[in-house]
Parts: sequence; C-alpha cells; structure tokens
Amino acid sequence: MDVLVALAISIGVLIAGWTYVALGVAALPVWAGIVAWGCFFAAGGKTAGLAKTLASNLSGVLWAFLALTAWNSFGGGVPVLSVLVGIAALFMVLQAKIPALSFIPGAFLGAATAVSVVVGANGSWTKTIIALVVGALLGYLSEMLAGAMTGRARRASA
Repeated sequence: MDVLVALAISIGVLIAGWTYVALGVAALPVWAGIVAWGCFFAAGGKTAGLAKTLASNLSGVLWAFLALTAWNSFGGGVPVLSVLVGIAALFMVLQAKIPALSFIPGAFLGAATAVSVVVGANGSWTKTIIALVVGALLGYLSEMLAGAMTGRARRASA
C-alpha cells in the first residue's frame, strides 16, 4: 500500500475516534488535539518529532499562562498585554537554542491554542494541555499504524 494512502487511512480512523471521545466523555477541545497532531508531522514525525512537539507546544502553553497571569497582575489593558505578548514571543524564539525546544512554530501554536481555549472558549489550562498531549501522541500513533500497513519498519528514533 502507498505510504500516503496508509497515513490517510490511519489518520482518518484515529481522528474520527479522537473527535468522538473529545467532544463526548472527555469534553476536550478537539481542534487543540488536531493542532498538536499537525505539529507532530511539521516537526518531522518519529520519536524526535514527538519530543519536539510535546516540548514546544507545552512551552507555548507556559508562556501564554505567564503572560496572562502577569497581565492580570498588572491590571490588564491592551498596552500591557501587547508588551507581555512581545516578551513571551521573544522567549519562545530564544528557547529554540535548546534542541528539545527548537521547533518554534510548535511554541507559537501551543500558546495560541492555550489562549484560544482558556480565554476564548472559557476552557481550562488542564484541558488544553491534555488535548495537546493526546494530539501529539495520536500523530505518533497514526505514523506507526501507517508504517504497519505498508509493511515498512519504522525507526524507533529519528
């Protein structure tokens, strides 16, 4: 079977299950998991992509949390928020000097997802983190399943 077809099938099946669970009993933001899933592939997939996705997405959540917490401490306001977002972005780029945090888009997507879930959808930091972690793991699983369907052995590390 063609690798892309196998990947499409594995993702299609897994994302249907994720949507059902996330929107049902788990009550998680389904789209947040899909963001992390995409980050997994953008980070190169395999074990290294999984590690970079988890580290960068979760660092972005942390920077968003710190910026919003500081913003509330300083009394709010657009000028204060603008400066704090700028500082958070600065650190999300600088942290890329650390290999595990070198996937800069993952940090930005983690932060944006967290702000959107927590502020925009009245969600929680915990649900954001769970959805991002599950999405990254589902990306890894979909890649493994595609490898199994094509009969190609996947390398444990990349």
